[in-house]
Amino acid sequence: MATPVARQLPAFKLGRKQVFLPTHRVTLVRKEFLPPSEAFFKVPLRFTKFDLRDYLWNLYNVEVIKVRSFVKGVPLSRKSPKSSALYRPQSQKFMVVSLVKPFQWPKVPEDSKPWLKGLWQRREDERTLQEDKLKDKARGKVRLVSQKEPSEERQGLAKLAKKLLSGQVKWSNKRKLDPKWDKVVTNTASPQESSANKMKTVQLSSQSAPSTE
Repeated sequence: MATPVARQLPAFKLGRKQVFLPTHRVTLVRKEFLPPSEAFFKVPLRFTKFDLRDYLWNLYNVEVIKVRSFVKGVPLSRKSPKSSALYRPQSQKFMVVSLVKPFQWPKVPEDSKPWLKGLWQRREDERTLQEDKLKDKARGKVRLVSQKEPSEERQGLAKLAKKLLSGQVKWSNKRKLDPKWDKVVTNTASPQESSANKMKTVQLSSQSAPSTE
């Protein structure tokens, strides 16, 4: 009967404190200037070097040699676009670890459609637009509707309306119209269509007229 192989312990002494259901968020950040033997992490402010070292070993079996940490301050910001009160957001803590086994980042995929990057970009653009509107409103600058650039949807509707008015496109909802609306359709038809309908009416009347001979 085969016996399970004992897990090899790291070169450092592991901590004995057990953490159940952790809520910490540890983010691996891609930095192009770092060599493959180092990794960059964003960690909570309460995290220590020993916490990250044991975290990587216990969860991912990744052994590290050295850990460097630093705290980066965040510039002042406003609580809301409408408020003039300033506050300093919480600082951010980062750590750089030296790995025993080097890690190479995969290449960035050229096709971003599986990750819906276009949808994400539209959402970010809309969020930025709404923030700019709130800032202008707080400053007393409200843009008129006539000063705003029309959206792509409104531009498309305007082009379609021009084609309908010129007779290039004929509108239809694939439903049979009630006969009582025939007169309205005739009166609202384009000049080319109305002249063509008049010619057809004249031809039909001349054909149906009785002969005097």
